[in-house]
Amino acid sequence: MVEKGCSGKLKVKKNIFQTIRQAEEYARKKIRKGSFEWLQAGAEDNYTRDQNVYDLQKVKILPQHLTGIKKINFSCNIFGKKIKSPLILSPMGHQTQFHKDGEIETAKAFNKKERFSFFSTQGRMHLKDIRLKNKNAYIGWEIFPFGSLSWIKNEIKIAENQKCFSICLCIDANVRSHRYQDREINYDARKFGRRTNPLPPNPKIAVNYDWSLISWIKKNTKLPIIVKGIMTKKDALEAMKRKVDAIWISNHGGRMFNSGISSFEALREISNLGKKSTKIFVDGGVRKGSDIIKYLCAGADLVGIGRPAMYGLILEGSEGVRRVFNILENELSTAMVNGGFSNLQQMKKDRFKKNEKK
Repeated sequence: MVEKGCSGKLKVKKNIFQTIRQAEEYARKKIRKGSFEWLQAGAEDNYTRDQNVYDLQKVKILPQHLTGIKKINFSCNIFGKKIKSPLILSPMGHQTQFHKDGEIETAKAFNKKERFSFFSTQGRMHLKDIRLKNKNAYIGWEIFPFGSLSWIKNEIKIAENQKCFSICLCIDANVRSHRYQDREINYDARKFGRRTNPLPPNPKIAVNYDWSLISWIKKNTKLPIIVKGIMTKKDALEAMKRKVDAIWISNHGGRMFNSGISSFEALREISNLGKKSTKIFVDGGVRKGSDIIKYLCAGADLVGIGRPAMYGLILEGSEGVRRVFNILENELSTAMVNGGFSNLQQMKKDRFKKNEKK
């Protein structure tokens, strides 16, 4: 965006970003160093975090031309709800260190029932507070199993009462990881920003749960069930065996386990299972519209972003979050035209370059 200065010369309005990388640059300069380092940090030396981005960059998609594209359509229908695009908000914790209203403000970007957004029990603002200010948003509630079955059941009931569209269970964050990037500056995100959401009662109990927890949750709600943190065929099959509605391929943005396995690598393996009745969500490393196409061609139904949305929150609150989504969706639309895709159904595995390594 431009405006005229006193001299009559055009100048760029401060912090109005045009690309995701520009949003990252501006956010780094605006927020306290510790908060930004915490947001960026991956487990240990960031190898898996960086692998998410690197593996997406390596993917090659074959463009097709003279395909008679008259109209671009990337809307989709998931769980009986029509949404604007396959791009969704991944859950991110501790958002009040980025904006005083944290998750409440973020959710405002989704209050037109255009997109899916996810918030979690690790967030700062209680689900009731998020919903009070965002009555129309499609909100998915992610539960970290940091308490007894009775506590989990209560979280499910809260989600149902607050008209969430799904329950998402996080299975890949049992204990706090060692993240060199924020530990080396001695930053603890838990000390910054207000909180209305109570701390979970017993994080240590998470390691005691097994796959029977999924079956138990299914018996205790009629909402669609998503299992987040799937990275192997074995875990995908375990989840599918319990008839979950979706699996979410994610390594937590590379923040929890420094395995070196990217979300894209996991998706290529898991999508070959061919379980059409189970939706596949994925996140990790998305920074461009063409990244979304790569994930969709590899078999994903929905694609999540986390850090880019927080850059927008830091800079412009809910308007910044909405701007991030608009930028990526505009890039997606352009990439679809130039790549020869008119809709999501045309994004298939035969569009990969033939010698692309798995």
